[in-house]
Amino acid sequence: MFFQLFIRVLSIFFIIFVGAFARKKKFLNDETTSTLATCITNFFYPALIVSSITSGFTIKSLISNWLLPAGTILIMGIGYLTGMTFIKFLSFDSKKQENTFLFQCTINNYVFLPLPIVAMLLGNTGVAYLVFSSLGSEISVWTIGILGLTGNHFEKKAMKNLLSSPMVALVLSILIIFIRDHFVYSGIIVNNFLKMILQMIGNSIDMFGKATVPLALFTAGSRMAHIKIHHIKTDKQLWLVFLRLVFIPAFACAVISLLPVSREIFLVLITVAIMPAAIASIILSDTYHADTEFASSSVLLTNIVSLLTIPLWLTLLNR
Repeated sequence: MFFQLFIRVLSIFFIIFVGAFARKKKFLNDETTSTLATCITNFFYPALIVSSITSGFTIKSLISNWLLPAGTILIMGIGYLTGMTFIKFLSFDSKKQENTFLFQCTINNYVFLPLPIVAMLLGNTGVAYLVFSSLGSEISVWTIGILGLTGNHFEKKAMKNLLSSPMVALVLSILIIFIRDHFVYSGIIVNNFLKMILQMIGNSIDMFGKATVPLALFTAGSRMAHIKIHHIKTDKQLWLVFLRLVFIPAFACAVISLLPVSREIFLVLITVAIMPAAIASIILSDTYHADTEFASSSVLLTNIVSLLTIPLWLTLLNR
C-alpha cells in the first residue's frame, strides 16, 4: 500500500515540480505568481468551497459534522503547545526566528496539499469534509497562528483577515444551504425555472472550482523555486522537520482516534495532521516581520521530506 500511496503523492508533487520548472525557465515571475495566487485565493478556491459545501452537505449534516472544524482547531492547538514547549529548550539566532519556528509548528498545509490526497481517498465527499474543516484551520491561523508569529502579542487587526474570501465563501455556502433546504427544496418554492437557474449557476461554480487544485500546486511550485535555502541543515530545521512531520502528527492522530467520528472524518483529519509546513507562512512571515528566510527553508525541507512521510503515515493509519 505504501508504494501506491507514494506514487499518488508523487503525482501531486509532480505538478509542483512543473510549476518550479516554469519559474526557472522564466515562464513565471514574481508578478505572475502573485497574480495567480491572488486569483486562486479570491476566485477559484471560494468557488470550490461553495461547490463542495453546497453539494456535500445539508443543514442537518453540517451540524452533525461540527467535529471537522473543531478537529482542525485541535490539531493546530496541539502544534502550538508543542512549539511553545520545545522553544524553551532550543537556542535561536533571534526572536524572529523563534516566532517563525512556533508558527511552523502550529500551522501546516491544511487545504491545497491535502485536497488532492483526500479527493483520491474519499472522492467528492472527502473534499467537502476537508473544505468544511478549513473553517477551524482559518480561525486557528488568524488567532494562535498569528499570536505565535508575533511573539505572543495578539494584534486586533489580524481579526480582519477572518473576512477573507475563503471565509466569506464558507459563510455564504452555509447560507445557501439554509435557503435551499428551507425554501427551494422544501416545497415553498416549486418553480422549475428557478431550480434550473440555480442548477446552471451551481454547474458553473463547480467547473470553476475544479481548477483550484492544479493551479494551486502549480503556483506553489513557482513559489518554492524561488525559495532561499541558506542554513537549511541547522539543528532548528531538523527539529522542525521532526516535530512537524513526526511528533505533532503522532500526538494529533492519537487524540483524534479518541473522538467519536466516522472513518471518513477520521481520514480527513489525520490527512491534515500529517501535512508539512504551509507555503503561506512565507508570505505571513514577511507581513508580520518574522524570519522569512527560516520560513522559506523550512517550507522547502518539510515538503521534500513529506514526500516519504505522507504515504508512510497514511499506510500506517489507513489499515
